[in-house]
Amino acid sequence: MKKTIVGLMTSLGLIGLLAGCGTTKLTTTKTNYRQNGMVAVVKGSTTKKADLQYRINHNHFQKATVKDGTYVIQVPTTTNKQTVTVQAKANGKTVQKKVTIAAGTSVGQYAKIAAQYNQALIGMALSKADQTKAQELQKQAAAAKAGQLAPADLMTLKQRQQQVQAAMQQAQQTQKDQLLPTTPKNGVTEWVATKHVTIRGSVDNQDVMGMTLITPVKALKDKAALKDFGTSFALIAQATGADSKKVMSEFSDYTKKNKKGSQTTMKTIESNGVKFNTGFSTSDLYIYITK
Repeated sequence: MKKTIVGLMTSLGLIGLLAGCGTTKLTTTKTNYRQNGMVAVVKGSTTKKADLQYRINHNHFQKATVKDGTYVIQVPTTTNKQTVTVQAKANGKTVQKKVTIAAGTSVGQYAKIAAQYNQALIGMALSKADQTKAQELQKQAAAAKAGQLAPADLMTLKQRQQQVQAAMQQAQQTQKDQLLPTTPKNGVTEWVATKHVTIRGSVDNQDVMGMTLITPVKALKDKAALKDFGTSFALIAQATGADSKKVMSEFSDYTKKNKKGSQTTMKTIESNGVKFNTGFSTSDLYIYITK
C-alpha cells in the first residue's frame, strides 16, 4: 500500500512537472502606464525562452528582449492614449496582454522650439560688432515698415541686411554640430551629440513630448564644458517657455549640494508648467524635460 501511494505521488509530480513545462507565462507590472521621462516603460515577466513581441495600437509587431525571464519595453508617448499588445510565444502556445499608455502633454511645437534655440545659438556666435549691427538692423527694419526711412536710408538698410546675413551664415557654419535638426523623426531620436552635450528628443507629429539633456559628470568641473552645457540648458529652457534664469539658479543650487554626483534621486525644477527632472548616474548628468 505504501509503495502504491509513493508511486502515485511520484506519477502526479511528474505530470505536474510536465504540465509546468508546457505553460507560457506573461505578466505586466501594471495595466495602465504613464510617461516617465521621454517614454512610458512597460515592464513584466515571461517564460525565459519566449519569443516576445509587442505592437503599439494597430502597428506591426516589434521584437522585445527577454533577459532572465523579464522584459522592459520603452514606448514613446503621444498626445493620444495608446494601447500596447505584448505577445509571448513558447512551448507551442501564444499568450497576449494588453496595457494602455496615458496621453502625454506636449512641451511645444518642434519647429518653434528649434527655431528659437538655433537663432539664439547663432546670435551668440556672432562677434560683438555683428551683434550690434543685428540689433540696429531690427530697429531700422521696424522704422522702414512704418515708412519712417528716407530712400537713402533704405539703401543703407539693404546693405546692412546683406552684411548681417553673411555674418549669420558664417556663424551658423561654426555652430552646425550644436544646432537642432530642421526636421526630426517621430519617436525618440538623438538631435545633438557633441563632446560635452547630448540632446535627445521625443516627437509626435511636430509635438515635442519630451527632451533629455545629457552631459558627463566630469564636465561640471571643466569651465569650457560647463559653458557649453549651461548654454544648451539655458537656451532649451527659454525655448520651451520656462524662466531660464530661475531654472539655472535652482540647478546651480542643486549641483552645489551634490558636488560628487553621487545622488541618484531626481530633483524636479518647475517653471511655467515645464518640468526639469534632474538626476545623476555614475558617469552622466541627465535632465528630463517634460510638461
